[in-house]
Amino acid sequence: MSSGPTAENGTAAPAGTNWSEIQHDAGNTTEANSSGGFADSVTASGQFRLADDFTVPAGTNWTLTGIYVYTYKTGAPATPSPFTASTLEIWSGRPGDAGSTVLCGNTTTNVLVGSTDTNLYRIFNSAVPPPGSAPGTTRKIWRNQLSIPAACAGTDFFTAGSTYWISWDTTDSSAGAHFAPSNVILGARSAPTDNARQLTVASATWADVIDAGTPATAPDVFQDFPFQLLGTATVPDRLFANGFEP
Repeated sequence: MSSGPTAENGTAAPAGTNWSEIQHDAGNTTEANSSGGFADSVTASGQFRLADDFTVPAGTNWTLTGIYVYTYKTGAPATPSPFTASTLEIWSGRPGDAGSTVLCGNTTTNVLVGSTDTNLYRIFNSAVPPPGSAPGTTRKIWRNQLSIPAACAGTDFFTAGSTYWISWDTTDSSAGAHFAPSNVILGARSAPTDNARQLTVASATWADVIDAGTPATAPDVFQDFPFQLLGTATVPDRLFANGFEP
């Protein structure tokens, strides 16, 4: 998520902090991403959820205890965190696709454990396209820790080689709009595997998360979100065909 202590135009971040600067493709000085973040908010006027996936590596099972997701609220005071609640679902299959199912969690139970300052400020690209956007400190990014719903908290619940999706939203103290920053990949607007989704609750419509870019002629690119999984990994017991333990 961090792009470092110095913006592309040379502006230094405040002492002890870093920028999270949205990117352009290396060598392209006329087009950049344009979205600082994507709504994951619960407000009086609308509700949005975000979703992204992870795959458990072959040869190991995972036991998860929590997840970190990241959000900012433009113009919020520097302290305390504005975020007061979050809900979480874990899916088998991509949300919105036929046959996909919710393994655990729901859209009503608050699973927010805590919210801490990341010492990161989200900024638009400071140089591309020229003249760029002046860096500022109005978009402080917060790390929200969510607990794993009980039905998915069992030992080795997440099995080797399987892909799962997390879906979440957050609420702030003013019930206002806020946004999740997409990944920062230095020198790239997106990665080939980016495939995050967003749900507009009012219409029950899932859609791919896309940055339309700036200027308007820039191509659309898919996006992903930063998140961290908390827990332990174990290697399943294996037996040779003759019944002896390896």
